[in-house]
Amino acid sequence: MTLSAFLFALGWPLAMAFALLWEGARPVLWRMMPLAPLPALVLALLNTAPLQVTGAWLMLGLTLGIDDTSRLFLVFTTVLWIAAGAAARHWMRADPRATAFGVAFLLAMSGNLGLIVAQDAVTFYAAFALMSFASYGLVIHTRSDSADRAAKLYIAFVVAGELILFSGLVLAATQVGSILLADLRTAALDGLAVALLLAGFGVKLGVMPLHFWLPPAHGAAPVPASAVLSGAMIKAGLFGIVSAVPLGVVAYDDHGTVVMAAGMVTIFAALLLGVQRSAAKEVLGFSSVGQMGIIALGLGAGLMTPEAWPAIAPLLLFLAAHHALAKGALFLGVGAFAAQGSATSRGLITVLWLVPALVLAGLPATSGALGKEALKAALAEGSAVWAPWLTLALTLSGVATTLLVARALALMWLSPPKAPPTRSEALALPFAGLAGLSLALPAIWPVLNPIVAAPVLQAAPAAFWPVGLGIAVALGVAVTAHAQRIGVSVFFDGITAPPRALVRQLENVWAAKRRAARRMGYAIPRSVEAAAQRWRLGQTAIVGLIAMFLLVEAVAAVRDDRITAPAEYLDGPAATPTPGTMPESIDGPQMEDTDAPRDGVSDP
Repeated sequence: MTLSAFLFALGWPLAMAFALLWEGARPVLWRMMPLAPLPALVLALLNTAPLQVTGAWLMLGLTLGIDDTSRLFLVFTTVLWIAAGAAARHWMRADPRATAFGVAFLLAMSGNLGLIVAQDAVTFYAAFALMSFASYGLVIHTRSDSADRAAKLYIAFVVAGELILFSGLVLAATQVGSILLADLRTAALDGLAVALLLAGFGVKLGVMPLHFWLPPAHGAAPVPASAVLSGAMIKAGLFGIVSAVPLGVVAYDDHGTVVMAAGMVTIFAALLLGVQRSAAKEVLGFSSVGQMGIIALGLGAGLMTPEAWPAIAPLLLFLAAHHALAKGALFLGVGAFAAQGSATSRGLITVLWLVPALVLAGLPATSGALGKEALKAALAEGSAVWAPWLTLALTLSGVATTLLVARALALMWLSPPKAPPTRSEALALPFAGLAGLSLALPAIWPVLNPIVAAPVLQAAPAAFWPVGLGIAVALGVAVTAHAQRIGVSVFFDGITAPPRALVRQLENVWAAKRRAARRMGYAIPRSVEAAAQRWRLGQTAIVGLIAMFLLVEAVAAVRDDRITAPAEYLDGPAATPTPGTMPESIDGPQMEDTDAPRDGVSDP
């Protein structure tokens, strides 16, 4: 694979961005928007072995390549950009600022894909900055007051983060004497360089307290932009840390402690802040913050205990892919829901939306549950002091995520976002594709890299109770809020109305049955009397009684005729029976009378 193949994969979105400025090419280019990341996806799928290419003709030199980590990052990132591009071409169909959005979208895509294949610090930083600054156009696109505030906050964090990141990369390259990222991540950097790198990448990762830009930006940007901002771009922070920070080389106890503590706070503080928001996309933005808290737990453990990093690294990569697909699907699902015109179609979208929601929450046997259970096992190899707390935080994160997605679902129905006039199925198809991929990720991951997928496949079964508890709490909160809104007495009247109506209905049925029984009780004797008079049943009954008595007498007479006199002896006439004996009948000998006198002596 030559350098030209990499340049084409990265330059194709750039060329499309500049071509959009030509009005005549816009209709064709918008149709081709989903194909912009396709060369990068083909590049990732064709190169299964590590590869590195260089170009000495570009200033300090250009080094691009693919290894196991960047290949997997490139696969799920390009898939997400393809789905977002397919949604964007329909979402922006009637938007007067569609060209500005398309240019910013393609530039951010090129930067995102470029930083993944960059192998030197200069190229990496240039691509990272291109992605970050181009995304400003996505956040401010609607030009509303909320978008303006979100964009100002976003660009402030971007500028600060880029300066910190630039300082960290320069300091690390100076200490190592090389600008190659492979040299940076295998060298023992000092604490200041590592702290600058963690802070610079942490701004993009969105871990508290560097998260303030993320939820407003997700809420203000159009739906396709929110999908890639949350699903792809914040993962650039994780990829940067994995690529440039010497994890697994030297122990950084203080840095690890801070990152792990920030991760634990982020998981639960995101819940407390997110449930107070009144827009579904902002709630999903806080859910992204909470999910990055889970990533921070693994990063902190790797910084503190280098020997545990080889077991943690593949799991963080899997969790990144899991979050990218599930969260991208949820954002696109909000747009697909808003574009539906009937309650039935919105109900179908809601059912499909629950698939990535439950995957993100960690339903057993899904990627969310498998990734967290495998991460628990990997964290047990780290600090014995932190391991129980990290395991508890990972378990309870399922409750927090379930509550956040439940809040987003409720807001999606109560105050759905506005959607441009477009075909509803055009937005539903990319959403459905990502939702299916998020569910199928445990089966797809081993195909991409069996070695990296092995720890995930060997994970212990997850418990259902965190998700179940989150659902129960969400339902309880929803019922309580509804009762307070309409009034407690009205609420209880509404609850008891169906049983009371059922009781009344049963009472009415029973009363009707009793009335029918009384009417039948009155009617039957009269009917019998009328029938008796009509058929002369009285005379017939008398005749029947007389006939019955005559029949009984006839039967009795027949039985009397069967009683005969005592049988005669065979040798002569019948003799008079002696006292104490009974004559034998023709039917057989008679029983001896036990009361007869014995020896001719009678009883007194």
